[in-house]
Amino acid sequence: MTNSNLIPVFDGLIQNQPVQLCNARELHAFLEIQTRYNDWIKNRINEYGFIQDEDYFVITERTNGRPCKEYHITLDMGKELGMVERNERGRQIRQYFIRCERTLKALQQPQQLALPEPQKFTFEFTEYELQQLAWLWFAFKRGVGTFQHIEKAFNVLGSNMSGQIYGQAYEYLSVLRSTNQILNRITSDFNIDQMTNWRVLKHLRGFNPKAVKIDF
Repeated sequence: MTNSNLIPVFDGLIQNQPVQLCNARELHAFLEIQTRYNDWIKNRINEYGFIQDEDYFVITERTNGRPCKEYHITLDMGKELGMVERNERGRQIRQYFIRCERTLKALQQPQQLALPEPQKFTFEFTEYELQQLAWLWFAFKRGVGTFQHIEKAFNVLGSNMSGQIYGQAYEYLSVLRSTNQILNRITSDFNIDQMTNWRVLKHLRGFNPKAVKIDF
């Protein structure tokens, strides 16, 4: 295992804010903690005052019919958990999380260098085809909103589908936003018409690209 990818880091939401997260179970394994995982994470949360839905959140899944809790923790919490181990592995994981945060920050900063012009393509669409693309986006949006609406209920029930439902609810928000921009651009010559299929433009143009919670 190289220092470039010690454990998986993934995007998520806490209090509707995008954050980088990792699975505490994988951190426990990397740190080679001798204490049983469930005891270790509960003790650390109590000892250091970590707050649910601020420093971490819990997903309940079923493994072989039995409920299993997964703690998804922020990188700040992960750094602190690594630091308190006071060993080489703890130091490595702390530095790794710092690099992950720096990488994300660099990606979010405006590019200073001129980038090459992206290659462009020309396509021809009929009006009907453009309408179908817009309705496809609307169906996608409703799907994301529906998954967000039911995600917490499945988690409370301990369903083994809760992890997948969370992914469908939040991992494709960037795709929803970018396709909204594209479709708004290529349908800009058309007007909202409640009597035709162009009534979909009301939803397309009324979409808030900064929204995290999606209505359905």
